[in-house]
Amino acid sequence: MNDSSDPITDPTALLGDVRVVDLTDGYGAFTSRLMSDLGAEVVRIEPPGGGAGRRRRPRAADGTGLHHVHRNVGKVVVEIDPALDEGHQAVEEVLAGADIVVVADGWGHERDDMAPARLSERHPHLVVVSVTPYGIEGPGAEWPATELVAQALAGVVYRSGVPELPPVSAPGSYCEDVGSTTSALAALMALWQVRHGGAGQVVDTSTVLALAQCTEMSLPLWSLLNFDQVRSGSGLYPLFECSDGMARLVLPMTANDWRSLIAWLGNPPEWTGAGWEAAMLGEEERAQIMERLPGKFAGRTREEVTVDGEAAGLRVTPVLTPAELLENPHVVARGTFTEMPVDSEARPGLVMAGLFGVDGVRAAASGPPQTVDAPPSWPARPRPENDPGPAGVGPLTGLRVLEIGTGVAAPEAGRLLAEWGADVIKVETSTRPDFQRRVLGGDMNPAFATVARAKRALGADLGTDEGREVVRSLLPHVDVLVENNATGVIDRLGLGWEAVSAINPRLVMVGSQLYGDRGPWATRKGYGPSARAVGGLTWLWAHDAEAPRGVMTIHPDHLAGRLVAFGALAGLLARERTGRGCHLDVAQFEAVAALLGDLLLAESLEAGAAQPLGNRHLDHAPWNLYRGPDEPGGAESWLAVCVADDRQWAALASEVPELNRPEWATEEGRLADAHAVDAAVAAWVGTVATDDAERQLLAAGVPAGRALSPRLQAEHPLFVERGYVVSLDQPGSGSMLVEGPCFTASGLGEPHLAPAPALGEHTVAICRDLLAMDDADIDRLVALGALEVAQPAE
Repeated sequence: MNDSSDPITDPTALLGDVRVVDLTDGYGAFTSRLMSDLGAEVVRIEPPGGGAGRRRRPRAADGTGLHHVHRNVGKVVVEIDPALDEGHQAVEEVLAGADIVVVADGWGHERDDMAPARLSERHPHLVVVSVTPYGIEGPGAEWPATELVAQALAGVVYRSGVPELPPVSAPGSYCEDVGSTTSALAALMALWQVRHGGAGQVVDTSTVLALAQCTEMSLPLWSLLNFDQVRSGSGLYPLFECSDGMARLVLPMTANDWRSLIAWLGNPPEWTGAGWEAAMLGEEERAQIMERLPGKFAGRTREEVTVDGEAAGLRVTPVLTPAELLENPHVVARGTFTEMPVDSEARPGLVMAGLFGVDGVRAAASGPPQTVDAPPSWPARPRPENDPGPAGVGPLTGLRVLEIGTGVAAPEAGRLLAEWGADVIKVETSTRPDFQRRVLGGDMNPAFATVARAKRALGADLGTDEGREVVRSLLPHVDVLVENNATGVIDRLGLGWEAVSAINPRLVMVGSQLYGDRGPWATRKGYGPSARAVGGLTWLWAHDAEAPRGVMTIHPDHLAGRLVAFGALAGLLARERTGRGCHLDVAQFEAVAALLGDLLLAESLEAGAAQPLGNRHLDHAPWNLYRGPDEPGGAESWLAVCVADDRQWAALASEVPELNRPEWATEEGRLADAHAVDAAVAAWVGTVATDDAERQLLAAGVPAGRALSPRLQAEHPLFVERGYVVSLDQPGSGSMLVEGPCFTASGLGEPHLAPAPALGEHTVAICRDLLAMDDADIDRLVALGALEVAQPAE
């Protein structure tokens, strides 16, 4: 916990007046860790001896659970016996003074009166945030889950890995932590509502759906283009061997970038003809480039090829191992990790310091989880006088956001804020468009539409003095500015923090760059897959250390968008207290590292501890993906099956009698014969349709889940009954399915669904209504090329 919540003495404590109770166990604790990092006072309540989360892998040499340490730094921990009435009374008193409580099968969950709805009834001021794989409402409320099963259902596994090997899940607690980040964002939305006349409520997050939202707009791409994203290795983000490891190149996404790549390869004279003149090149021409690229990397160090590629305007990044990441000069200079005592012998380890900079200073929790004898004595919060809010009015209604971004990170943040009520104004023109708008040709496509929906479009050309002046004139009318331009670009446009805060001191600005806005690598360029490479994820996302790597996802773009939106709300809550805005920054490679925080902590304690495990678990068997009969049409079908204890094994063996062997009845016996156990489970799965097997095993209490493609998600009961699959009529593209909400809330209402705007669609309305321009003013600026006006697409 931060030593001071005074916003004057501790300007990073944006949530310094927020009190949080953490009633989670081994799942969802990252939710309150994010709040703690920004100054919230967080008390974690555990049963005597600590919860099961303390025993989760990875572990220090003395058995200390590093999963627990990483997700609970900065919190105070109190042990209270849930079996005692006085224990429940003590917890009730803490909850009476809290603003937010996070629950996830934690302290007291066996009692009905600790269910989220019951907590909310007794404490109507509280924002009660439930973090579970499937949600507490809907068909999956009673389904057992594991991280592997959750990733499979979320659509990550289906398209991850190389074609010659089975699909491979992401390392660490990917689904849990992405869902926890989304839960933290939802909690601040609900708290904003409370602080503006609303009441507390229950927020119900499905982490599976939260992760599904982050799978590259897969649902709209499939629904409109019939595009199933199957595993194809690194695809557009190829990996190449260098003399000292691997490096990643993100293939160009614009015609200019393709020309830069061709020039980097020496402008071969034979590369002429119509295919080489096409904006994105022809298929054969791309193949020739891919054939020549390995030679550009071979025999050179990663640093040499990265610097060379950067000079040529290309996105080249080294693939770092966990050990290399911890010692990287940029990482050290930024203070990405901080040394803390982490085990019973107070051995120091490197803990993820925090994900936000505030006005150039990292906001970070001050130390490891600290056990205290008694919970804090918080004064009770007042009981609300009103309902959570009128139906149909989003919690962020009345806020205005200016989005100066491209791709996914800032646009995704804008979309999240827009769908919950904020007026989000996106700035772009046909001469300076969001590249995502044109990746498939034309000015609209499913990938762009899903992150740009529900916004308004201002066609102001930031390449002109007059266009920049229009944007500056908007700033007094804006609460939040989000951007993800390359480091330094926003300053060169005259819209950096010093400039915009001088115009509007109450503005909250949040920027997200690949390497952050400071440090020796800050000006290097890249995209989400670049952050994965340098953040340690690419090396760890494999079946084993020697296995080929290849995952074509844009992570962490969507996660960074959630962090940007979370930071914006934290800044707004601080503004309510201080009267002034602030500047937050999020380094995307650190967002990657944060999801690996416990693995990296283990590596800092013991060299070589962080290794790729693929789909395996070191403590349990069976725990894997198993191939079922191919679907009609020949698509592969895979089922995740996990057994966490002997009870679940007995349930599995009762459904599959051939598994009922006495030597496999115990965990020890199954681990000793893990390959044979895997083979036996695989033999059964190979004979049963995976949808039938999934239903059968879940009904029996065995964690199981299909590796879903978006086509299967569109009809899966979890996705359908939770309202995730939403139809959108998008002008310029057509009717498509888009990702709906991953959380529901009793007082937030339904998210706002509206199409993405055409270029310049709202220029006239914005200039008239907010800037009091008349038609002559607008026409003059259009004639100068400073403004662009367009009609909605037919």
